[in-house]
Amino acid sequence: MSSKVAYRYAKSLLEVAKDQKNLDKVYQDMNMVVDTFKKNSELAEYLSSPVVKAKDKVEVTTKIFNKKIEDLTLNFLHLIINNGREEVFVQTVKRFVHLYDETRGIEVAKVTTATSLTKEMRTKLMAYVTNLVGKKIELEEEIDESIIGGYILKYGDYQYDASIKNNVHRLHREFKENLYIPKL
Repeated sequence: MSSKVAYRYAKSLLEVAKDQKNLDKVYQDMNMVVDTFKKNSELAEYLSSPVVKAKDKVEVTTKIFNKKIEDLTLNFLHLIINNGREEVFVQTVKRFVHLYDETRGIEVAKVTTATSLTKEMRTKLMAYVTNLVGKKIELEEEIDESIIGGYILKYGDYQYDASIKNNVHRLHREFKENLYIPKL
């Protein structure tokens, strides 16, 4: 249910920002607000606390973000607080960013590797995915040492797992079946 709520809020903000010809600035604002919450976990906890009154949350967010973000973005944040939907804010921002990218014709691809990609590897991977998808690509990188090596590529509903961890699991399953021992 929260996914639908987040989508509705994000879609509404996108439409209003488009109407006001303010979409790029609102996009930057939304990213800044989320970064602020990530950097200050106490603020995030305070704003998500059901004990704190909405008017106090509005007051705090106004003090922090006033004159730093567009009025539309600040009013949107206040709307979420006043409607008691703080728990879907981060999800709403993710939906908003996804919708923003769609309007710009950008496909976001996520690549997970065991170590950081070199500049050359990143360029080759972006060219490969751009050719595959037929759209401009924005590449998000994530490091997960547990995959040992290789990569996992995700975009849209597509996932390609070329990690060593996946190959080891596949081999393990095949050896469990052991096709070379006759079954009785």
